[in-house]
Parts: sequence; structure tokens; C-alpha cells
Amino acid sequence: MVQEEHAFDLLSAYALGCLDGAENAHVEAHLAKCETCRLELQTYQEIVDVLPLAVSYIDPPPGLKAEIMQRASEMKKPAHKSQRTSWWEQITRILRQGAPAWGLASLALILLLGVNNLFLGQRVNQLEKSQPVFMTITLQGTESSPAASGLLVISQDGEHGSLIVDGLAALDPSMQYQLWLIRDGQRTNGGVFSVDPGGYGSLWIDSPQPLVSYSEFGITIEPAGGSPGPTGEKVLGGEL
Repeated sequence: MVQEEHAFDLLSAYALGCLDGAENAHVEAHLAKCETCRLELQTYQEIVDVLPLAVSYIDPPPGLKAEIMQRASEMKKPAHKSQRTSWWEQITRILRQGAPAWGLASLALILLLGVNNLFLGQRVNQLEKSQPVFMTITLQGTESSPAASGLLVISQDGEHGSLIVDGLAALDPSMQYQLWLIRDGQRTNGGVFSVDPGGYGSLWIDSPQPLVSYSEFGITIEPAGGSPGPTGEKVLGGEL
């Protein structure tokens, strides 16, 4: 399965409001459909709100405002077209043009955001890769019911499961299908069920032992309500 692409590399800049129009629109569109990145963004926004409080206030040097206005005026002048720079290069250039004191402090915040972004991105990727999945067991039809099929889905903790069958014959009301949980040759009742006229049926399995502790599973035709042990024809079977 192809892993979903996230916007981890742009979230810290988005939280700082440093993206250009196209990048900003791209991130907003992605956030609208990606809960993982929305949770990530909350972390960055909290950092943006809290980290500035850890920086000591420094009075700007005399003439800073005039210098900023002068540089802003120069930036408005026509210039030769050059290759588009990234948001990081733009931020770095602006900070270098300002006073060293507050520039270094701001740069430290951005660096911290970037490192945090990388760390959280790796952590989410690891969680996604290690996310447990449901175990499934395919049940095959026997000679008496070759068109039948079944799927046993076991919960992530291995304790419970659900059975889905298709292609089984609809039985007389006096008969039902019974699931058997097999371990070391011993068969335990897994529940009884019926199917609709189309041959479809389902069963929630609540076994005395974790389902992953059984090695085989089988389904037979038994009297309504089930039997203490298999007495009828086997129609489906599968192994763990």
C-alpha cells in the first residue's frame, strides 16, 4: 500500500505565516482532508504561541525602523527575474537584514520548529507503519459446497472476531450452521447462524479463549441451536 503523503515539511512555515500564496493554498487544501496533519499543525501553533515567551525582550537598536523602511523601498524597485527561492531562504535573508539580536532569536525559534517538525513527522510515520491490522482467515468450501466461501476477521487484540459467509444453501428452519474452533484436535462451539435466501450470513464470535489460540476453523450443518460436537456435514473450513 502506498503511504499517504503529508505536508510535514510545510506545516511549521504555515504556522508562522511564512508561505507564499500557492504553498499556503496547497497546505490549506491538504489540511481540509488530512486529520494527521491537522493534529500536527496544532502542535506547531502551540509552539509558536509559547516559545516567544522564552526569549528575553531586547530593545531594537536605534535606526532599525529607518533601515527596514529603506530596504523595503529598495525591494519594490524592478529587478531582474531570478530563480524562485524557497520560504526558508526568504526568511533567512530577511533575518540577516535585521538586527543581529532579534534576528538570531527568531532564527532559533524557526530552527526549533523545523527540528520539531522533522521529529514529529518521523514519529507519525513510525506509528503508521507499526499500526496493527486485523487478521483475516479465508474459509474454503468443501466438496459438498464448492461455491461457498467465508472470511473470518479477528480483532487486533485477538480476542474476538466476526464471520462472514456467502454461497451457502439456505437451510430448513430446523437446521443451522455451526462454527467450530479447533485446537489440538478439540472442537469448541463458536456459535450458530443461518443464511438468507441468497446464501449470505454473518456471526459475531465470542469465544472462551482468544481466537488466535485456535489453529483451525470449520463449519458444519447442525440442528437448530447447535450441537455439543460436530454431527453434520462440513461445508467450510480454514486454518490460521
